[in-house]
Amino acid sequence: MKRLMMKHFMVNCKEATFLMGKKEESKLTLVERVKLYMHTSICSFCKKFETQINVISKESLHIHADESLPINTREKIQKMFEEHS
Repeated sequence: MKRLMMKHFMVNCKEATFLMGKKEESKLTLVERVKLYMHTSICSFCKKFETQINVISKESLHIHADESLPINTREKIQKMFEEHS
């Protein structure tokens, strides 16, 4: 029984970070929440990443939608994303 639950509810770090991102955009299903909880309860790296995402999300609430970055800053950010993908 334990193996069966582990097989169906355990996710790897890539899947866990995907669920964290999805959680920021919409609600997770019960199964997704259990999967994420189980993973972050044993993976300190993903737990720290989840904490960082929550801090960023909370701190970015004060940014207004009409504010935009200068074009050179946007290009630098885009280049960083492309290099790390």
